[in-house]
Amino acid sequence: GGGGWAHGYDSTLGATGGVHSGVSAIYTYNGNYPNNMGTTYYATSPVLDCTSCSGTWDLKYWRRLGVESSSYDHAYVQVKNTAGSWATVYSNSGSMNDGSFTQISHVVTSYVNGNANFQIRFGLGRTDSSVTYTGWNVDDVLLEPRGNVGTGTANWTSPGFESRGLLSFDAEV
Repeated sequence: GGGGWAHGYDSTLGATGGVHSGVSAIYTYNGNYPNNMGTTYYATSPVLDCTSCSGTWDLKYWRRLGVESSSYDHAYVQVKNTAGSWATVYSNSGSMNDGSFTQISHVVTSYVNGNANFQIRFGLGRTDSSVTYTGWNVDDVLLEPRGNVGTGTANWTSPGFESRGLLSFDAEV
């Protein structure tokens, strides 16, 4: 992807600090993201066909995020709804600088069920003219039915992503 997104690990965090598990993650820039980013840059998943999905669904991922307050810099997690529009399930508010990976979970049921073109994306930017952080480090993204009560199947439909377990990927781009 553009805007600094890469696959592997942020070399300033190292092979251990830059991933949650395995040997790779997706991340924005080695070191801190730049000032004056004029737009949001996204890392976007392939399309998942969730036409026959039902039940309660959770989007889970491991993140190590450093970003200035949303008054200045912006980080997002968005999902594509059944109308084909992007819906924000996370946006930063205050400044944060995770010292390690933390698992985050969002309920995405209303976006998943019956959606033939479900996608997930992580975004960074716009940024102002001063103060930068490490940005996104994302690993082990998982879309799963809560308590395994969901029905139907959905698969990654684009090459370059690995299915690991039920609707998961180890941050391949």
